Amino acid sequence: MNITGIAYIACFYVLVASGETLNGIARTVFLNKRIGVVRAKRVSMFSSLLICLFICYFYVPQMGINSDSGLLFLGISLFMLLFDIALGRFVMKVKWSTIFAEMNIFKGNLLAVGAIVMAFCPLLSAKIPRIF
Repeated sequence: MNITGIAYIACFYVLVASGETLNGIARTVFLNKRIGVVRAKRVSMFSSLLICLFICYFYVPQMGINSDSGLLFLGISLFMLLFDIALGRFVMKVKWSTIFAEMNIFKGNLLAVGAIVMAFCPLLSAKIPRIF
């Protein structure tokens, strides 16, 4: 892999992280008060996955990754999970216990499930027929 490929991958992660951050801000501003925090998080997970799929659909083909294993490796990267943790802990000053609680699926929180499903977005986007 050359420096251009690494730059494409870095830009991909920045795009996805930006989309997810904007989705979280929109959830907090528009949905939390209207439908409640728990329901807003569930709705937000689906919109988050759609944002990621949209970014993958248009951006991943430019990266030149053609194998299913390469696309899956691109998605499974721990970058997004670490980004969520770093943003919550160091920017928003959220306590560690709250961050770990957000990942607890037994409490109805879907952050971990979303991260797992998001890992398949690059692969899924490659399987969608190209319209544009």
